[in-house]
Amino acid sequence: MNEKTTYRAIFYGANPIAAGTERDLAFVDGGYQQTVTLQVEEDGATVRRVFQLGHVTEEPIAYQYVEDLQDPAAEPDVPN
Repeated sequence: MNEKTTYRAIFYGANPIAAGTERDLAFVDGGYQQTVTLQVEEDGATVRRVFQLGHVTEEPIAYQYVEDLQDPAAEPDVPN
């Protein structure tokens, strides 16, 4: 049985917080996270971007850019 609790993910889409950036993510309920929110500071503003699970093959697992979040109270899944 695999005791691994994290997996490698790679994010594609909106720059600069994606562009092929790899990160370790935790499994959720024994599987890959379906969506992930990342955060970065750009020009003095906080930007949160949503990425969706892409085609699953082997690690790193690909996530594709979906949209920017405009809610200033939203919390990222993976802070920068």
